[in-house]
Amino acid sequence: MSNRFPIRLIIGFLAGLAVCASSWAEQCHSPQELEAAKAKLREHNRLWSFEAGAIFAREWLNRAPEDAELRVLYARQLHGQIYGHKEIQEQADAILERDPDNPWGLYAQALAFLADWKHAEAAVPSLRAWRLLPHPEFAATHLQALSKSVEEGLAFLDSVDEATLHHPEVLHARAELEHWARYALEDPAYADTSLATLALLRERWPDHVSGYRRTAEYLHRANKPQEALAMIEEAVRLAPGSADVRYWHWKILNETDLLPAEERRPAIEAGIAEYRKAVPEAVHGLTMLATVYGDFLADEEKAAEFKAKLLALAPESRQASWAYEQEYQRLQPELARIKREHGADSQEYQDQLRLVCDAVSRFLEKPLYDDSFRERAYLTLFEVLEAMEPVPAEELADAVRGLVRSERGNPRLTYAIAPISMANHTPYAEEAAELARSGIQVIMNRAAEEEWEEGRLNYYLSLVHDAIGWASYKAGRVEEGRNEIEQALELSKSNTSALYHLGQVFEHMATEAEAVLQGRDSKTVVLRTEDAAEAVSNWLDKAEESYIAGLEARSWRKNPCHEALEALYERRHGSREGLAEYLAVFSERERSRRRERILESRLDTARTYEPFTLPKLDGEQVDSAELDGKIAVLHFWGTWCGPCVAELPEYQKFHVRYLDDPEVEVISISNDKSHDEVDKYMAEHEYDFTVLMDDGYVQTADIKGWPTTWFVDGDGYIQFVQLGSRGSDSHLEEEFAWRVEALRGADGSH
Repeated sequence: MSNRFPIRLIIGFLAGLAVCASSWAEQCHSPQELEAAKAKLREHNRLWSFEAGAIFAREWLNRAPEDAELRVLYARQLHGQIYGHKEIQEQADAILERDPDNPWGLYAQALAFLADWKHAEAAVPSLRAWRLLPHPEFAATHLQALSKSVEEGLAFLDSVDEATLHHPEVLHARAELEHWARYALEDPAYADTSLATLALLRERWPDHVSGYRRTAEYLHRANKPQEALAMIEEAVRLAPGSADVRYWHWKILNETDLLPAEERRPAIEAGIAEYRKAVPEAVHGLTMLATVYGDFLADEEKAAEFKAKLLALAPESRQASWAYEQEYQRLQPELARIKREHGADSQEYQDQLRLVCDAVSRFLEKPLYDDSFRERAYLTLFEVLEAMEPVPAEELADAVRGLVRSERGNPRLTYAIAPISMANHTPYAEEAAELARSGIQVIMNRAAEEEWEEGRLNYYLSLVHDAIGWASYKAGRVEEGRNEIEQALELSKSNTSALYHLGQVFEHMATEAEAVLQGRDSKTVVLRTEDAAEAVSNWLDKAEESYIAGLEARSWRKNPCHEALEALYERRHGSREGLAEYLAVFSERERSRRRERILESRLDTARTYEPFTLPKLDGEQVDSAELDGKIAVLHFWGTWCGPCVAELPEYQKFHVRYLDDPEVEVISISNDKSHDEVDKYMAEHEYDFTVLMDDGYVQTADIKGWPTTWFVDGDGYIQFVQLGSRGSDSHLEEEFAWRVEALRGADGSH
């Protein structure tokens, strides 16, 4: 026998050795090397250079896939890049499948929830992680999870030790919590508290980017551009390879007047060149560059170039879905312009609706990241299709079905408005009723999870029962429909839609009685003529009562009860003669009640406001002391605020109304960052009301929503506050004037 191995065994042995050598090269590392890798990843956290950090982390995961802490540090890089929850959840699952109580896995689970904006859900695993292993990073994440439960977050801060309290990530999370506390606790002092915490972060950790980057954001939002720029430039010095830091630098330069208009683009492009030299191309960076070129620099060619790179690199990422989404979203401002200039009945508007519809349909064929993108798309599709003349029935039905499949946070539209439209415009009323009915359990579950108050729950259930009832009625089940609609009104007596629908059902009942009266309904038990006539009158009376109640209930959409009441008047009288006098009674009653509500909204305890000196668009300074002795209307708005700009035509009329009144001063304060942008906007829309530019006063004044209007008496006390827009049925000029005249004493109340 030969002592030599067969050649096949030798080849197999060498091949196996090669595989082992390859595996060893990937996995072999010393404990010191692994700890150094983790330290480097924390360095990326410090510098917010998450793109480069993710690349480095992926390399190390190939070498140490079983190390939970390493895997979580990778998840942290993904979270920093605003990656989707699915990729982060994969890292959590890889740990928790082996050990359900691993604190690092629970930490990753919390990050995944935060990436999906589910703060309440994130609070559970983050707290478990902290209790199992009191690591400062876990405490910071738990604070982030409690940003929607501010009081709990502040209590948690009181429970941690001093060392944890002064960890940089905990300080950063604490500053964010204090920022939200300003709104949640209605205490503007927390704005200064938040900035003070960030100052402490910079003092203790001067090389930590968070202290500069977050401060820059808060100062920019508070209209303090010089201070914001100083902070973000320090962040750029520390972290030239951070996409997030660079983005905020360019945002501040673009949205303010710190540089002349002609110098902004060169400055931003120089920064882009520096950034691209500092980091490899990655998903977050490409997304940011596409956004900057598209939104800041209006360079669609360059934006498309970076978008194409992004889609090639990660076609199914959350960022890719955002990029796809922009294709139809950018058509919508043009749609609004055409409607405003040509009207909803114009062919131009109808053509643009079809363009948007087709763009959304193409979007829905893409490999979208999750249902949140589909829900927004189906919502847009539904609104566009509903505005078409005629409404495409099959397309609308498909859009409503898509809304229900992907619903995540809009039950009012998904389970009420959309099924009603489906019942009105398609042959699928029966299906519409079932789709609406499916919303009851969804709403009950959400109410339990989010601990809704009874009033809020009843409001949503009322909407759904109205939709079920109307769809059932349209499907031919009249009595069932009536019962559902009446149940809706038991839950909410001011449900305008239900009042309108109930009136329609009553009119249907009157029509059936008329058929008996005229001998056209052979299947109905014959009633005596006088009984049938009385039934017709009674049903029409009920319909009238329902429409009148609907007129007096506030509607955020166009109130259908007005037209229904007009049509009912014509039905009962044979013509519209005398209609104006008939409606005037209800119109005056509604107006009187509206005025009564306005005057009753006068503050129980009037308050003064912080004095200001702010510049007009031409640079002239206006001192609030000049308002002494006058009734002042101070209107806070911004060109970026949709509800604000929607009501500006009415505000302009109000301004003109009091333009020559020496006792009244009407002043608006714009929260925009750039004088040039506001100047351009005012010229384009031919507005001439007084505009002062905010310099941080909005934050000092503790403005909580947009638009906000103060009505100040001659002694400097705020007597009325109007928060938010009046919606589609705006009576701004009239209602603002009522407040002014109340302060003047013209109503006898002064």
